[in-house]
Amino acid sequence: MVKAQKLTENDGCPHARDYDDITQEFIATMIREYCAHLCVHAPMPNHAQETSLLSASWARACQVTTVNLTCTPQLVKLISTPSLLSTCMHLDFGTLYVTIQGSQVQGQLKSKLQPLVEAMYGFYSSQSKSTVKKNQALAEDLKEGMNFTFKVQFHCHGPSGIYITPLIQKIMNMMWFANKHDDGITFTNHFNPFPYPMLALVLTAIECCIDEWATGTWMDIAFTIQEYQGIFELHLNCLWEFKEATKEFGVLPGICKKMYEVGWYVDILCTSHHS
Repeated sequence: MVKAQKLTENDGCPHARDYDDITQEFIATMIREYCAHLCVHAPMPNHAQETSLLSASWARACQVTTVNLTCTPQLVKLISTPSLLSTCMHLDFGTLYVTIQGSQVQGQLKSKLQPLVEAMYGFYSSQSKSTVKKNQALAEDLKEGMNFTFKVQFHCHGPSGIYITPLIQKIMNMMWFANKHDDGITFTNHFNPFPYPMLALVLTAIECCIDEWATGTWMDIAFTIQEYQGIFELHLNCLWEFKEATKEFGVLPGICKKMYEVGWYVDILCTSHHS
């Protein structure tokens, strides 16, 4: 076992740079693994899931770095301090800032979705009564029977093209396949095919953005575990039920496989364009 060497003492929040280079590398690897595991397996986790994933990620970091680092309360505190993930360590760890007490999706996913939902579904910011009424009706129609999860929402024969909407693929590309350092590219073993919990998370975030138009006038709604855990679980259960109902044809695995392939292809195109 290797013990972390702290080189600098400070009275404020812990910093990765306070430790030796080996520990800093381990911490960076550990956080990326932890965030990837949370994204893929439990985007809206309970405490037990967080603890389990933390242990698994620590073990994985030991393998990747070939450093069998002793887990101490100080290092756990360092890893579980949200601000460290972006400000202290100067690393981009994707969409999740995590804490041991309760992980939650922060603003990145929802902030990227908000303008997309407004534009692609046709919501309009206006104080006119007719526009407010249209927005309100649109929000209700999109949520009715989960219409927003279909490529074609409103048709005389009913909705069609479940889980293959342009919005779903677009936000996936933006969040996890925008460049070669994004999790969808870095953690191929986790994201190929695109995991069901992550798809459920995207659907939940879209629903949150639609909820913001429920009154006809846009109002910000916090996208938190407390508010949307039940909705997330509902979407995840629907995915499993859909998979079971269409297992003879492998529909959902095929959809998620294509989501990954399209995301990977978009990354290749973007990389080639900027090279």
